[in-house]
Amino acid sequence: MKPIYRFCAIALLAMGLFAWWYYQTPRILARKVDGLITTLNFDPSTTRSSRLIKSSNIGKYFDEQVELTSPIEEANGNFSPSDFNSGYTFLTENAREIKIQRIGEIACEVDQKHATQQFDVNAKVEISRWLKSLDGRYAVTVHWRKTEQGWKIHSSDWKEIP
Repeated sequence: MKPIYRFCAIALLAMGLFAWWYYQTPRILARKVDGLITTLNFDPSTTRSSRLIKSSNIGKYFDEQVELTSPIEEANGNFSPSDFNSGYTFLTENAREIKIQRIGEIACEVDQKHATQQFDVNAKVEISRWLKSLDGRYAVTVHWRKTEQGWKIHSSDWKEIP
């Protein structure tokens, strides 16, 4: 076998193995949750227009109805993607900062149509005086459902880690 053919065969094998690894469901969902976290974050220097642009991208992550449980009482319940868009828009107007950082690896269990991720985050959400702010470490569980539009968040549970 000529060296060029051997090189091409090895390169094709390496690309195939990388594609197999990259497109496994746990890795797809990890990239999705990291993308959502990146979209949610902003600091005090972020302009109002940048914050509002981000709010239009939030709904694409969520299923038709999502059950949310969090330490902020006003944020608990069942919500639609448009509810998340408007809720995040409210936060962009009233929060000084949202800083969420995932810590460690994501544990993921997957079956055909459902997946569950568990991970920890450091979260700091500074909201105006009349709403409770978050500042601490939280254990997050995210339940995904596979839809015709791809994987969507079906429920999320945030519990404070003492």
